[in-house]
Amino acid sequence: MRWYFLPALLLGALLGAATAHAFPAEVLSIHDGDSITARRVGAKQEKPQKVRIYGIDCPELGQPYGEEARALAKQVLDGKTVEIVPAQKGKSYRREVGGIVLVSDMLVIQDALVSAGLAWVDDRFCKLPVCDLWRLHQREARSAGRGLWADEAAVPPWTWRKMQRAKQKK
Repeated sequence: MRWYFLPALLLGALLGAATAHAFPAEVLSIHDGDSITARRVGAKQEKPQKVRIYGIDCPELGQPYGEEARALAKQVLDGKTVEIVPAQKGKSYRREVGGIVLVSDMLVIQDALVSAGLAWVDDRFCKLPVCDLWRLHQREARSAGRGLWADEAAVPPWTWRKMQRAKQKK
């Protein structure tokens, strides 16, 4: 598996595009590949907050490669201090939406997940310039057949969720 360790230029692009200031946070738990719970560093009294990872969509836990996406996010982020870069003004389902940068390794989790073939770049929402880099890495992962791209019939999570809702209505 190849991970892309990003230069300071990419970190600057993420930080420069933020609608609010980045903040350091300790990752407390990993829900799935694209959702974490974190607490601002130095804010022990503050309630932990859920964070939706900006720009990507990982397979759901009941979907093929969902557990693998969560395992990678857990391996890279769990218990670590990261920079959370808010990517939009409002919250989504009471969650902050932002980029997650492991500064000590100059690693952006979105890039790690996409490069490993464990996430789609979500073109419906991924509008920052850095999304183009993630799209390039998605094409590379797909060409190499990494992760979910080993399955020619891989179903994007937004389609999978829609299919699950339709099944529940029956």
